[in-house]
Amino acid sequence: MIASVQLPANRVPDHRAAPRRPARLRNGEPPPLTIIIPVYGDLAATRACIDSALNALACTPGSTIVVVDDASPEPDIKRLLNELAAEFRIRLLTNEHNLGFVGAVNRALGETGAGDVVLLNSDTIVPKYALQRLRSAVQSTPRVGTATPLSNNGEYTSFPIPNRSNPLPPPGEIELLDELAGRANSGIAIDIPNGIGFCLYITRECLDAVRELSDDFYRGYLEDVDFCLRAAEAGFRNVCIPSVFVGHEGSRSFLGEKRSLVMRNLRVLEHRYRRYATDCAAFLLADPLRDCRAVLELKLLTNQQVAAGPSVILCGSSAGRAIAIRRCRQLAAEGQHGLVVQIRSEGHRQLAAMFDPDGGAPQSIALDVATPEGREALLRFLADLGIRSLEIAEPNRIPGACLAQLTQHFGYDLLITDTALAMRTAFGSGVHPDWTSLVAGARRVTAIGDDGAAFSEAVLGLQAVRLSDPSAPKALHPAVSGPARLGLLVLHANATEFRFIRALSDQLADEDVEIIVLGSTLDDLKLMQRTNVIVTGDIAVDDVATLIEAHGITKLVLDIGEPAFGHPLVDALQATGLPIAATEWSPTPPGRGRSTDLKLQPDLDGDATVAAVCDWVVEDVLLQPDRRSGRHRRQVGARLP
Repeated sequence: MIASVQLPANRVPDHRAAPRRPARLRNGEPPPLTIIIPVYGDLAATRACIDSALNALACTPGSTIVVVDDASPEPDIKRLLNELAAEFRIRLLTNEHNLGFVGAVNRALGETGAGDVVLLNSDTIVPKYALQRLRSAVQSTPRVGTATPLSNNGEYTSFPIPNRSNPLPPPGEIELLDELAGRANSGIAIDIPNGIGFCLYITRECLDAVRELSDDFYRGYLEDVDFCLRAAEAGFRNVCIPSVFVGHEGSRSFLGEKRSLVMRNLRVLEHRYRRYATDCAAFLLADPLRDCRAVLELKLLTNQQVAAGPSVILCGSSAGRAIAIRRCRQLAAEGQHGLVVQIRSEGHRQLAAMFDPDGGAPQSIALDVATPEGREALLRFLADLGIRSLEIAEPNRIPGACLAQLTQHFGYDLLITDTALAMRTAFGSGVHPDWTSLVAGARRVTAIGDDGAAFSEAVLGLQAVRLSDPSAPKALHPAVSGPARLGLLVLHANATEFRFIRALSDQLADEDVEIIVLGSTLDDLKLMQRTNVIVTGDIAVDDVATLIEAHGITKLVLDIGEPAFGHPLVDALQATGLPIAATEWSPTPPGRGRSTDLKLQPDLDGDATVAAVCDWVVEDVLLQPDRRSGRHRRQVGARLP
C-alpha cells in the first residue's frame, strides 16, 4: 500500500511582509549573539574551532558560545569541553545519546534566549573580527534571515574556486583573507538561493518565524537548505556577506555516510521545493559573487610578496587553454609558477580571464580588453605581478590592439600551438604581416612536442625550441578488436567540426561503423540523434584508456583541418598505439610513419577528407558477418580481390 501526503504549496515570497528590526537595542548595544557548535569527534579540529571562536568572541560584545556534546565517543573531547565549561568560557550542553547535527542544534536553539545565532561547524576556523563584522553587515542589511560568509569550502560562497572544496588555508592566511575581504567588499550583501550551514548567521526574527531545523533530514545534510528555503517563503533574504571569510575543513562529519544521506535528503528537498533546482542553476550561471571574488583576488595578489613573478601564457580558445595549462605543468617541474590568461568573447566584450591552474588565486578576474581602459588595467595587473615572462599562444585569437600593447610592454616568447596565422606562409597565400612581426619581435619561438617543432622548422623555416615535457603520456598499446569504431577528437566546438561529423555520419549510415566523438561539439544533442554517433562530452587525459576500452575504439581521427600542437589529449591519443588519421602539417621523417595511419594533406577540402577517412576506417578489416543477416559482407572501403 502506498500512502500519499499532500504538502502545503510553496508561497511566493513577499519581502514587504518581512519584519524590520532595530539595528541596536534601546541602550545602544547590539542584540546578543549566540554561537552554537555541535561537537562529536576529531579533537584537533574541535580544539582549533573553539579556540578561534573564543578569540572572535572577545571582539564581539554581547556574544556567548554554546557547545553541544552530541554523545562524543572521544574522552579527550569530553575532557576539553568540561574544562572550558568549568572556566565559564563556554556553555556546555551534553546529550546522553547521539542526536546528529539536527537534533543537537535544535536542542541548543530551544535553550537559547533572545538575540541572533550563528550555527558553526566544529571543523571551521573563525578569524578574530569575523563575527563582529558579520553581525554588523547583517544589522545594516534589510530583511536578512540568514547570512553566510565566504569560505574556502562553502559551496556557492567558496573562494577562490566557487562550488568546490578548496584546501583549508593555514590560520595566518585565513586571518589575512578575512581582513582583505573586509577591505574589498565592505557594505555588500549578495542574495543566494540558500545559506550554507558551516557558518550560518540567523536573525532572531527569522528564527521566530521559521522555528527549528526540520527533523525530516535524519541526522544531517541539507537541513540548512530547507531552513533557508522556509525563511525565503516567510519573506526573508538569504545572503552572502563577502566582506567576511571563515575557514572550513569540510568532509569530517558522517564520513562514509555522506553520500547516502545527501541522496536521501536531496529527494526530500526536490519533492518539497520544486523550483529549487532551477533557481540554483540560474544562480550558478549568473555567478553574482564573481566580482566580489575578483576584487578579493586583486587585494590578495597585490599583498603577496614574491621573489619572482609568474610566467604568463596567453591563449584564446579552450584548446589553447589546455595547452597553456600543460605549459604551466612544465614550468612547475622547473620550479617556476605559471598563470594562464585566456581571451574569450562574451557579446561585445573581449574578456581576459586569468586563472591559476594550481587552484590558487586568481580564478575570477576578467578584464574587458575590447576597451582602452580594460587593456590598461591588464597591463597594470601584469606589471604589478612582476611577471617573469610572457608566452603567446594562438596570437590570431588575441584582439590586435591588446596583442600590440602587450608585445610593446613585455618581452615575449611565441609558442607554436596551431597553424592559423602561419597557413598563409605555408600554402602560398602570402605572409601575414602580424605573423612576421610577431616572429621578429619574439625572444624565441617555442613548441611543446615534436609536431609543433617540426612544423615550425620545415614549413615556417623557424628554429623552434623544443620544450621539455616530463608529463608526456606513456604508450598504452591497447589490444582492440571487433567491428570498426572510430574515435574522433574534437577540440574547438566549431562549425567545421560539426559539419565534418555530420557528413561522416551520413557516409557511414548504412554500415556497421560507430563514431565516438571525444569531446563537446557545437550541438551534442543534434548529433546524438543520429544512430551511429555517440558524443562523450568533455574528457580529460585520464579518461582516454577507459573510453577506448568501453567503446571498443579501433581507429582515431585527431584533427579536422585545425591542429593543436602540444595539446595533452592529442599526445595521449597518439600514445595509445591505435591507427591514426591526421593532417600531415609537416613532412614525416623517414621511419616515423606507420602503414596503418592515414596522412591527410592540408589542402584537402571537406568532401575529400570525409571520403578518405571513410575508406580508411575499415580498409584493413577482413570480411565480418553482418549482425542483422548473419551473412558475410564487404566492409566500407575494403579492397577485395
